[in-house]
Amino acid sequence: MMKIVQTLFLVFCFYVTSAQVSISGKVTDDKRIPLQLVVVSLQQGSSVIGNSITDSLGYYQFKNIGKGSYKFLFKYVAYKDTVIPVNVKADTTINLQYQNIQSLKEITVRAKKPIFERQIDRLRFNVAETDLVFGNNIWDVIEKTPLVNVSSDGTIQISGTSGAIVYINNKRKVLTGNALKNYLSSIPSDNLLAIEVITTPSSKYDAEGGAGIINILTKKNKEEGLIGNAVLSTRQTAVNSEAGSVYLNNRKGKWNIYTDLYMSNRSRKPELKKDIYYPAGNSANLIRRSINSLNDFQDLSPGGNLGIDHQINDKNVVGLLFDYAGSWHTEMRNAFSRDYSSHADSLSLTNNRDKLNSQIYSLNLNYQGKLDSSGKQLSIDFDALEYRSKNNSVSKTDALDLLTNQSLFVQDWFRSSSPQHISNQSLKVDFEWPFNKNTSLDLGAKTSFSKINNDLLFEDRVTENVWVKDPKISNLFKYNENINALYAILNRTINTKWSYQLGLRVENTVAKGWLESIKVVDRNYTNLFPTAFLKYTTGKEKTFVLAVSSRITRPSFWDVNPFRTYTTDQTYFEGNPFLLPSKYYRQELSHTFSNKTGTYSIQFAASQLLDEFYALPYNPSENVIANKKVNYGNKYAFSNTITYYNQLLPWWKLTASTLTGYVRSKGSYADHIGIDNSSFLFSISTNQTFNISRKKGLSCTVIANNTLPVTIVNTEIGNRLETEVRLRKSIGSWNITLSGQDFFKSNQDRYKIMVNELRIMDQNYYDTRSVALSVSFSFGKSTVKDKRDRDPGYEDLKQRTM
Repeated sequence: MMKIVQTLFLVFCFYVTSAQVSISGKVTDDKRIPLQLVVVSLQQGSSVIGNSITDSLGYYQFKNIGKGSYKFLFKYVAYKDTVIPVNVKADTTINLQYQNIQSLKEITVRAKKPIFERQIDRLRFNVAETDLVFGNNIWDVIEKTPLVNVSSDGTIQISGTSGAIVYINNKRKVLTGNALKNYLSSIPSDNLLAIEVITTPSSKYDAEGGAGIINILTKKNKEEGLIGNAVLSTRQTAVNSEAGSVYLNNRKGKWNIYTDLYMSNRSRKPELKKDIYYPAGNSANLIRRSINSLNDFQDLSPGGNLGIDHQINDKNVVGLLFDYAGSWHTEMRNAFSRDYSSHADSLSLTNNRDKLNSQIYSLNLNYQGKLDSSGKQLSIDFDALEYRSKNNSVSKTDALDLLTNQSLFVQDWFRSSSPQHISNQSLKVDFEWPFNKNTSLDLGAKTSFSKINNDLLFEDRVTENVWVKDPKISNLFKYNENINALYAILNRTINTKWSYQLGLRVENTVAKGWLESIKVVDRNYTNLFPTAFLKYTTGKEKTFVLAVSSRITRPSFWDVNPFRTYTTDQTYFEGNPFLLPSKYYRQELSHTFSNKTGTYSIQFAASQLLDEFYALPYNPSENVIANKKVNYGNKYAFSNTITYYNQLLPWWKLTASTLTGYVRSKGSYADHIGIDNSSFLFSISTNQTFNISRKKGLSCTVIANNTLPVTIVNTEIGNRLETEVRLRKSIGSWNITLSGQDFFKSNQDRYKIMVNELRIMDQNYYDTRSVALSVSFSFGKSTVKDKRDRDPGYEDLKQRTM
């Protein structure tokens, strides 16, 4: 009897097991393009048996389903719900292709994103969710981006490390320093979508930029129709500035045409103060030199771009983007310099008159093609950039009477002309190859060519209208650079919890430089840049990411030109053609989680910067102070960042970030000046938005960023506090924004520098206390949602979460 029962039990188990089947399929649109995030519900009668969501390749699956009659309900945001009845008897495949006749007439999706988002390799600052986009320029917004610090010379730091590279819509901008700052300062921020701070870029990005990448993302129109906006703004500091822009985007059929035209007139009156304390017993008997500089500048910046995208067919898209930016900068600098001596004091006045103008022309040609239904994709980009500038400066120094401040005699009088021409062309090919839904391989290659011509003419005034060239300072400097790169990235999802990414980039650099026809730079070197990411996701959607990366920082084109920029006749900045690239290594662990108190993202990082170059002062003669970028040594750092987001109350949203760290610098320069210091750093940024009245469209944003004192290399940087309050009124398509900045006049640079027994103290204020008014108007109407969009080759990488 027992054997009969066992036999019947085994037969029953076999029957139940054999009755279990699987159902899978693929969902595509009318052009057979896979659709992601389609919700598929399995129903039997009025009960829902299970739900599935399509992956990035459009696939869904149900396992261990009993035989019988079912209904499949497909839900997707851009199409009507679709129901398919099926009598399932065995393993079944059900594919769905949406048709145009099923598409909705019109659909509007509105979703609020947190202001800060921690992604696998970056911190994303969703600027479009803030009021910062109204009435600012892009450089102003970068200044308020968490973990980012900028300086007056255009240097960008991430987490206290210099060498950040700027991308716009995943395309690198070749410009650096003041040229980059002036370019970004001329572009209005009204169409900004987000700013991404990428601390550990993958191998797909250029290895350039030790600190990482600042990726500026602008809005895209993905719908049929004409849309646009117009903006006017004015800002009052010690003087008044104005700006205006018009943006248009028209998408119709297979064509998308967009343009952005802008004009800004920025004016400021910075105040700079420098105190130099000389070592005792110097032969010049100098005790202290005090320099007070009052500046007045105006920058007129017109610009615009024109983009055209054309969809050849459902798999191939080509595009063109032309960009122009101009700048006409005039500046007057009056620097009073008083020397305190053990014998007798002296006073002088240096008048500097600068006229600088520059034009930037850039062109991008892009092709993007889907090679088959499995997701293979090819992207090709050709970029060309031309940068031309003419910088003319006249400097006159008068010795003054200590009592009357009247001129006694002309102490020094010189002028300089330094035109610069940069030409850059690059070709990039990216290939994405998904083996299956768990494994993919990215391959790519890039070659770029740069030519730089700098012609510095330095002349001394002998008599009226007679100028004589100074051959010791004048120079003709030419610099050529060719970089060739290959990369490969393997992406692998092991299971629902574990995934990883392994990458390797190989770059060969050939650099040559000539100073007055004599070759002073001749380098040919090859570097390997491995990257690795390991991601772990728990069942509660908590994520841990371990990342390891290596990068390089090459000197900017202007840094290697041995030019001189004078503040007075005895203080200047000098370029250095012998700068070597710096190597950067970073290891970081990130953790993101959410609970009732909010969303948190925590990151721990360690970094090593070898052969770092930094602008450091030295004393070539007893009464002259010069600054020059040099490879002084190595810097080691440990840091922790925390970002936080929460909707505290229905009318109160808070976002915040903190940075804490420890930095150690060790090395030497100028043959005898040693560097050996360590420092802790701490900064905190908060952004609070208050919905005063939804009905009246009235809101208020309060921003505060504070950085405590820190020592970088041999420079002690003082406390810096940035504040801003913005009131915004929305009236239909109109937005009116009133803002005030730097209420406490605390947004100042304060530096203390030790050079052996020489001590230098700088205090620089860039006229940032201001009140601004901005008025913007959005117009146009979009109709049917269109899935077409031309994304650059990096867009998929940006969205990938492994």
